[in-house]
This record gives sequence, structure tokens and C-alpha cells, in this order.
Amino acid sequence: MSTFSPFKNGITITLTEAMIEKIIRRKSYGQDIKVEITPKHIVLSGTTEVKKMMFKKNVAFRITLKPVSVEKRTILFELVEMEPIDRKIINQKIFNRPPFFEFEKRTIKMNVNAWNIVRKIPVGTIKSYELVEGALKMKLTL
Repeated sequence: MSTFSPFKNGITITLTEAMIEKIIRRKSYGQDIKVEITPKHIVLSGTTEVKKMMFKKNVAFRITLKPVSVEKRTILFELVEMEPIDRKIINQKIFNRPPFFEFEKRTIKMNVNAWNIVRKIPVGTIKSYELVEGALKMKLTL
């Protein structure tokens, strides 16, 4: 009887820039978003429509996120920088995307279990994660 387990060393799952862009675009209407992943940060840039009183205006933005911790199958990111202005309404419009993303008090929670690629593996938690050029790599273990 073999004691081999595919979870012994963990299973590596990669989320690319394109995958994250697709989720944000699918749940956003009229937003033009580009995701860039570097070894230190995830940077989102683009435009979003903001309504104030009776006026609508497209606002350009650039948001820098830094991963800070992991809780089971959720990665928490700190909102490091927002340009040109830091507005809660813009952050909520981009990141309030249940079940994929939640925004609360400058923290973005990314529930990786909502992604099909992760959902196919019903057990395990995130042991480690790493930002590499163009992707977020996670290791799931028991």
C-alpha cells in the first residue's frame, strides 16, 4: 500500500494577470482595467465611471496592492497606494466582487476558493504564496 499523497509537498496553482482582469471585468460595467503583477505588488490601472449627484465622469486610477497574510483559502492584500485620489467609492466599485473579492478598511480579501482552478481541489489551505512577474503562485497543502 502506497503512502504517496499529492499534497505532501503541496499543489502549486497559478493565477495570471489575465485571469484576475477577466474576473474584475466580468463583474464591472463600463470599467477598463489592466492588472500588472510584479514580484512586490499587484497594480491595477484603468478608468471607472463615478456618479456624483447627477453627473457621471470617467476617472482614471492606479491602485497598488501588497499581499500581507493568508487565512485558509483567502489572501489578504493591503491597499498601499491609490492615485490620483484615494476614494472609498472607487475602491468599493472595483473590489466589491463577491465571492472573488471583498473590500473593507483598506484591505482586499481575495477568496481563491471562488476560482474554478482552485475549486477543483476540494481540500487543503494556502500554505504559501508568491508574486512573480505576471502571476500569483500559491501552494495548497493539507
